[in-house]
Amino acid sequence: MGKTLKQVYASLKIDDGQLQILVAEYFNTRFNVICNYSSPITGIQDYKIVNKEECLETLKEGVEAVSKKIGAKLEKVILVLPPLNFKKISLKVSVIPLDGIIKKKDIARAITNSLKTHVGDDLIVINTSIVKYTVNGISTRRLPENENCDEAIVDIDLLCADKEMAYSYVSLMAEAGLEVLDLTLNSYAISKESVCLDNSINQNIILLDVGNEFTYLTLLSKGKLISAEIIYEGLNTLSATVVKKYHLPESTINRLIKYNTDFKSDHLDDSIYAWNSENRSNSITVNELNESVRKPLNDFVDRIIAMCKPIMEKGASFCLTGEGSNMKALVDLLKESTGCEVKTYYPDSIGVRNANVAAVYGSLYIYKEKAVLNEISVNCVNIAEYDKTVDQIEINVEGESITSKIKSLFELYKDKDREE
Repeated sequence: MGKTLKQVYASLKIDDGQLQILVAEYFNTRFNVICNYSSPITGIQDYKIVNKEECLETLKEGVEAVSKKIGAKLEKVILVLPPLNFKKISLKVSVIPLDGIIKKKDIARAITNSLKTHVGDDLIVINTSIVKYTVNGISTRRLPENENCDEAIVDIDLLCADKEMAYSYVSLMAEAGLEVLDLTLNSYAISKESVCLDNSINQNIILLDVGNEFTYLTLLSKGKLISAEIIYEGLNTLSATVVKKYHLPESTINRLIKYNTDFKSDHLDDSIYAWNSENRSNSITVNELNESVRKPLNDFVDRIIAMCKPIMEKGASFCLTGEGSNMKALVDLLKESTGCEVKTYYPDSIGVRNANVAAVYGSLYIYKEKAVLNEISVNCVNIAEYDKTVDQIEINVEGESITSKIKSLFELYKDKDREE
């Protein structure tokens, strides 16, 4: 068997009626996506598991599909959680280096000490975010490793969420045969992956993650995650009137709303969807879709503006992620209504070309930072099976590289020339 491939991570999220699993191998400071799996999931309502059997069935099917696809058993996952009942607690933790030189283990010890803070009986710390370090009177966001000092102050934000929800989701993973390697907040993972957290140092950024059922509104300022709110509305709210009028599947309507709503179209009478029902031909035009969506969309944007008005008055920009970021009409209306800069997040990594995957992808980097700080090496898959699969693939493709194919083509043409 060939070399052992370390650091194969997996992230899992159950949210917005979807199960997402992402498996990636860490190499050369980046993650190479091995498998990106998603499937509808039922049995959860408003973050409460109301039908465990349905959830477990879908979850086990997903784990089996991913394991089969990568050729190794999926054993551990980084679990991404929604910011239900979010609360942030800011701390200043003192670090006394044992030999007068700051080491990674000193910072890790500071984080461990911060976790002793009582955050409330109904909350649990999901992430610890290091805001800055102060060494010899100088503040920095960079890890002050090997710096000489008698004391360092570490500013740490404890990012907390609902304890009951977290426990129920972790228990669900255990019943599905998965070990939870770590927990990550959806809002924190997206803010890290989209680089919004760093970009917020000089300007307030409102991260808007618009899904089908829920919308997460996250405020980032001065390089910190300030607050995270849940709006119990999403694209399904926009599609409700259209579904009621045309009696089409919600998934179809959601797709039409995302990609075909266009208030600035020069072809309003063009048909965008046609179907047969009761021996009759039916269709929806651009204008009919626009008029069905206009009011709920305006109401949705007005609600966002009302929640963000105090922040917007101080200066802010928006960053859209999630399914709603694909809806150009939403982006345009938000720009016109707020007068703020509005950007849409688009991942540039192969295998995650969808803004809806930002949370599971970002959670990998968050855990990697923790693994480097604590000097630990963990794999989320059965590494022996994974190495065996990779070795077999190398054997199967031997002689079939691009160079080999080009070489064989030259040989083929060379033989033809000789025959002529």
